Amino acid sequence: MTGAAYARIGKPDQIDRLIAMCAGLDLIGRAELLRAVRRGEIGIVETARDAVVPLRVLERSARPLIAIVGDDDYCSTGPSAWPATRRLFRWARGAMVHATGADVPSYQMAIGMALQCRRFLLVETDSAHAREWGEALLARHIPFIGLRPPAGSHPVMPPKGAMQ
Repeated sequence: MTGAAYARIGKPDQIDRLIAMCAGLDLIGRAELLRAVRRGEIGIVETARDAVVPLRVLERSARPLIAIVGDDDYCSTGPSAWPATRRLFRWARGAMVHATGADVPSYQMAIGMALQCRRFLLVETDSAHAREWGEALLARHIPFIGLRPPAGSHPVMPPKGAMQ
């Protein structure tokens, strides 16, 4: 990356390498999204916690676009700490608050929803902030689906010995 707030990855071999890397890291949701990108169905853009995706990137996508907010990184904050939310909320026509472990069917659902509304926001968050994200979307009249874990919380913190 050259200091930009986003990276453009569009060559088939780049996408294939990312799919293989995500599959190897057990990032099954991200791999599913990338497979849809590889098939030419959607585009994806992911914002960094401290960045705002340029409007031209959101507005000029020829394909349905999924904008990803990764607020499930053990430092979850909810929407107020993400500078990108204001722009993404104005742009989005549908959303998913994904506050549970990744699974292929829920990411396939996100892809299907993006194909319908073309401007789709995928919020990956922890269960503690799911309601806050949902309320923020409701306040802006953005239709969304919320997924929460059946029991317990997400993400489950790894044992201290497993962290470096």
